[in-house]
Amino acid sequence: MILADENLNARFIENLRDSGYEVLSVSEQFSGISDISVVSLAMQEKAILITEDKDFGELVFAHKITRLTVVFLRYKKQELESMQELLLQVMRTYFTKDGNFFITIARGRIRVTEL
Repeated sequence: MILADENLNARFIENLRDSGYEVLSVSEQFSGISDISVVSLAMQEKAILITEDKDFGELVFAHKITRLTVVFLRYKKQELESMQELLLQVMRTYFTKDGNFFITIARGRIRVTEL
């Protein structure tokens, strides 16, 4: 399962669902919950958390959260379409992969840090 943070552009959610992924959306079902609650929900559901909020990097690394995979997206509006393709590429690779990762997709590049 994928957990889409509240700030995630709806086009990513739609694209992931169209590609066959089960996506639980914070904005659709849990609007207004705290970042720590989002992390707890992702860990409880064993979901990959996708976000555009850089606070999650700080939260994961400062609190040494290691039982979670986070995909952090950084892009400009004109890069939205190419980001959707990169996100699907990451999902195909890491959706069923053992381990936990902090994955940053930015400027057409994918950087993976094992947690």
